[in-house]
Amino acid sequence: MVRLPYSFLMSAVFTALIFFSGVSSEAAPPTRNPAGSSSTYIKVAGVNYVDARVFFARNGFKGAWIERGKSLRFQSATSQIDIEADKRDAVINGLRVLMGEPAVFRGSTLYVSRIDADKLFLPILRPSSVTTPPAPALRVIVIDAGHGGQDTGTQNKPFKLDEKVFALDVAMRLRTLLVKQGYKIVMTRTDDRFVPLPQRAEIANKAGADLFISIHFNAVGGSPTVRGSETYVMTPQYQRSTGSPRRDPSDNVANPGNRNDPWNTLLGYHMHDQVVGKLGSLDRGFKRARFAVLRLVNSPGVLIEAGYLSNNDEAKRISTSAYRQSLAEALAQGVRAYAVAITPVKTK
Repeated sequence: MVRLPYSFLMSAVFTALIFFSGVSSEAAPPTRNPAGSSSTYIKVAGVNYVDARVFFARNGFKGAWIERGKSLRFQSATSQIDIEADKRDAVINGLRVLMGEPAVFRGSTLYVSRIDADKLFLPILRPSSVTTPPAPALRVIVIDAGHGGQDTGTQNKPFKLDEKVFALDVAMRLRTLLVKQGYKIVMTRTDDRFVPLPQRAEIANKAGADLFISIHFNAVGGSPTVRGSETYVMTPQYQRSTGSPRRDPSDNVANPGNRNDPWNTLLGYHMHDQVVGKLGSLDRGFKRARFAVLRLVNSPGVLIEAGYLSNNDEAKRISTSAYRQSLAEALAQGVRAYAVAITPVKTK
């Protein structure tokens, strides 16, 4: 398990700041017109927002109110997106996706943050329109089995289950599947040993990885009914992570993992889609975090939290080889879907 505090609703004070006060624009990125989003802008609490109707219309979507003044639905021939005012949750083709900032209602329309337009919606809906940076050609994939050695990861003590054991098992199964697809696979560990987080990223970078996949299982103390799957990718520069209730100056720092922000998004979306779909698990969302392995890798990266060992029913399923094989197959299919999505995109 790798977790940040689980928080999607801002405090009343912070909500008031967003809607009624100005905050230093230091947290906003330099003004520019990202691909597909050079439309009407407003600034709220130092964050640049774009008119969602204009943005999606320019990308082939028609919008209609689900509830006027509150929630909009955008549809194209192949996709559907639901966005609601004052919420960070969006639903893209049935998947729960967490935006960096809540949508806001102004005048007669909804606005989404410009970074979300540029680095969340656009890569998923029109990856061919993303030109910077070029998508890495997909040849070398690094698989990271979370934890190991003295670091057991999360545990289910009544059933004597350790996250590190299952993470490695799934990683080895995934290696077998991806080798059959023709990829060169590098593992951060192949046995029960401790590997420091920076070293895991270093292994990937030295291998010239084109993709980084970190496998984990979750837990939460005192809430044995919590279940489901979460997918994390690196938080874009100038945005707060999903678990952060407010922005912080550290959000403005560019990290190696930000070099591939659009491709992190596209990869994470397809991995989350396959894991939730194949396993039939509760969709806890596509999220953003500055976890060390995601922050330090030079390639697109994703971290999967594939279930809760603290939930006895889910732990029992995770303990079966059939479940772990299904998870490995879902991850392999996620890689395949990502590869198909970047096929029309210029790669480096």
